[in-house]
Amino acid sequence: MGKPEPIADLSDDERKLLIEGLTALRRERGQAWNLACDAADANGRRRPSLRQFGIDDIKRLARRIGGRNAHTHWLEE
Repeated sequence: MGKPEPIADLSDDERKLLIEGLTALRRERGQAWNLACDAADANGRRRPSLRQFGIDDIKRLARRIGGRNAHTHWLEE
C-alpha cells in the first residue's frame, strides 16, 4: 500500500465529494446513536458512548478539509 496523499492535494471536486460523504456518514451514525439510546432507555440500560459511533472523528475530519457544516447537527442538514 502506498503512502497516503495529503488532504491539501485534493481538488475542489474531490473535497466537495468527501465533505458530502462525511455529512451523510455523520447523519447515519447520528441516527444509529439515537436509536441505540432509545433502546438503552427502553431497557433501563446506560446509553452508549458517542465515541463508539465515531461522530467526533467524522466532524474533526470534516473541519480539517474545510467542511462548512462541520459544526451543525447531523439532523439539521
